[in-house]
Amino acid sequence: MQSLQESTGQAPSTSSALVCAVCGCQMYATDYGNSEITYHCASPEARFWDFDRGTADQAKAKQHWDQSIREIFLNRG
Repeated sequence: MQSLQESTGQAPSTSSALVCAVCGCQMYATDYGNSEITYHCASPEARFWDFDRGTADQAKAKQHWDQSIREIFLNRG
């Protein structure tokens, strides 16, 4: 993986520059800890929890959400 500064040329606080590889929408941090941030797509098409459980639409949304994952490792120091 790469650091946020290496991938975007910007500091971690400007993470809005990250976009989904699937649809191009903005990403949001789903997990932040120690030296890593995990991002996923923020589009309605990726919000699998908004769809009825077990439906094809939910499976499609979950796949979108899974494919959009971006893990950024922050440089220490």
